[in-house]
Amino acid sequence: MDFKIDATLPATAAQLWAIFFDVQRVAGLIPGCENVTEVEPLKEFSAVMKQKIGPFKLEVPTRIVLESHTLEKHVELSASGRDKFTGTTIDVRMKVDLEELSDTQPRQCRLAVDAQMQVAGRLAALGYPVVKKRSDELFAEFEQRLRDELVSFGVARAPSAAQAPAASAHKPEARTAVAPRPGAAPAAPTAATRTRPRRVELVLVWPRVGVSVGVAFAVAHVAHLLGQAPWWWLVAPLLGVAAGLGRKED
Repeated sequence: MDFKIDATLPATAAQLWAIFFDVQRVAGLIPGCENVTEVEPLKEFSAVMKQKIGPFKLEVPTRIVLESHTLEKHVELSASGRDKFTGTTIDVRMKVDLEELSDTQPRQCRLAVDAQMQVAGRLAALGYPVVKKRSDELFAEFEQRLRDELVSFGVARAPSAAQAPAASAHKPEARTAVAPRPGAAPAAPTAATRTRPRRVELVLVWPRVGVSVGVAFAVAHVAHLLGQAPWWWLVAPLLGVAAGLGRKED
């Protein structure tokens, strides 16, 4: 299966590179990635990938090897692991390219990710479409988390200072209460202060009452067939009428 990300992000290549090589920081961007450890600096890492795909819950201890990199431009890596409960194995090869766009203001960088993944074992029994759809969702979530990370660290453009007064100019003015003059007649109560008690009455709700009475007669008929006392013919319709009552407020 092949996966791609082609996105233009509001950051420089140096800023993105700093995120990708901060082990704990980048781990928080990968859905389900936990317990990331740097085994060999800038060479080998270990992690646990946890995912739920269809009926399977996977917990895959993963070995990640950084095969080559060019500072702030290019990374190639591979990752492999096996879930011991389902016997599922996952092998991933990935290329990441950064291309800073010098003609934009503020500075932007094109992120291109090209990945190939092979899945074997019980997970593969779900079929290509199911696994591909879930994997696409994970790649999309990674991209969204990366964008959120850039915003939270102030990389994305914030509103300029010139825009701030314009925003405050439209802020509604606070209103202060004016005390009544001595000897003036008290102000008439407003709609907010006037209250009156609500009156509630019971009314017959159609067609609810018709349905309830019909059901009551059916119950009385069944009771009569079962040899019950004839007072069911009186009690059941009364219960049906009661069930058809509703409240009316004004």
